[in-house]
Amino acid sequence: MKKAIFLFTLLQIIFITNTFSQFSSPNLIDTNSINITSIITADINNDNFKDIIVTRKISASIISYYLNQGDLTFGPETIIEPGNNLFTKIATGDFNNDGWIDIVSIGDATNSVIVYTNDATTFTATTLDNFEFFDSDIQVADIDNDTDLDIIAIGGTTLNIYYNDGLSNFTSQTITGPIEDFFDLTIKDIDGDGFKDIITGGSIISVYKNTNGIISYDAIRSSLIPSTLNLFVTLADLDNDGDFDLFSEADSSTGIRWMENDGNGNFSNLQMIDANPNTRYGATIKDFDNDGDLDIIIPKDFNFVLYTNDGLGNFSPPSIIQQGIPNGISVLHSEDINNDGLFDAIWSADLSFQLNTSTLSVIDPEMDEVFKLYPNPASNQFSITIKNSGILTIHNALGQVVHKNIKLVEGNNNLEFNLKPQLYFLTIQSQNNKILKKLLIE
Repeated sequence: MKKAIFLFTLLQIIFITNTFSQFSSPNLIDTNSINITSIITADINNDNFKDIIVTRKISASIISYYLNQGDLTFGPETIIEPGNNLFTKIATGDFNNDGWIDIVSIGDATNSVIVYTNDATTFTATTLDNFEFFDSDIQVADIDNDTDLDIIAIGGTTLNIYYNDGLSNFTSQTITGPIEDFFDLTIKDIDGDGFKDIITGGSIISVYKNTNGIISYDAIRSSLIPSTLNLFVTLADLDNDGDFDLFSEADSSTGIRWMENDGNGNFSNLQMIDANPNTRYGATIKDFDNDGDLDIIIPKDFNFVLYTNDGLGNFSPPSIIQQGIPNGISVLHSEDINNDGLFDAIWSADLSFQLNTSTLSVIDPEMDEVFKLYPNPASNQFSITIKNSGILTIHNALGQVVHKNIKLVEGNNNLEFNLKPQLYFLTIQSQNNKILKKLLIE
């Protein structure tokens, strides 16, 4: 533990922090976007640029996408699912392991869970399940640690897990718990046992423990969370201690807030970020000012606002990045659109993006040693761009070496490791200089 404290303190000293993240002026994608209810991103055509996928309500298209052209422009809207409904949620993943990103949806048009199998951007719909609901959400994760992606869906008072055999054949299981109105869900390993747990938001916030791939309601952990109508929930390491804390918010007096994880999946020390959120459709949490900790952007009063983190989970008052004119910003998402290692903002309406123009963290301005690590947070794949060649060492949160003597070349290095989800510290010896950086594996 002393090693972890030492590394964290050293990083705090070395990092030069920007005062706040800068964003460019808006770039219009589509004016036909007033009824967009959600925005996600994924590389659906395998060109290494993230495309935009949206859902709409009361529209001729329920699900559609815009291909990223790689030159800061997007192609025209392509409809995957036509029709007219109120709310649909979507998630993405390669369910049949063919190298193409598929889409799964849950929506009230037919009260269905539908998988859209991607064959070179030709999508084929297969209905996975039907059950009664109104509000709903859907996420993708490897729940049973068998290396394929399972589907987690909530709607009404139902929580279902669809276990994948790796070929997009699913076995359904309904998880029992308290009778509640489900609205949102988030999935991370909250207690460090290597299995991803589930937390749901809605009329209450509930914890569902994953024990070797088996999901069950956790009454004790749930009882620790005051949760009246905190509809949106996200698990993220907000205080940089290597575990996932609980962020929650709603368009009500419950406010934007977070609770600290003790490392064993127990949440306490509720801290208010904004007592008067007036938000729509939830926040997106990334390192927007490139200082090594997670910040928050969110629609507030139909504006795009930013809360910056000091690294310990203390957040600034909201800064308005973009005013919602003329239609108001109701949905906000973040993604590295142009592959420069910085998270950009995508919002509606009208559907637009703003590039993140933050200066990358500099170790020593006199030496002009620039280092890029992206994405961060990451899966087991990430990239390091460095001015000079060097040797990489990776420590875990306890200060233990997990990888060493990794050669990095000048320029871009694409890396892949089998790392457990937690905070890691990267040390790079480059010529006579030592570069330190934090990396969060989700």
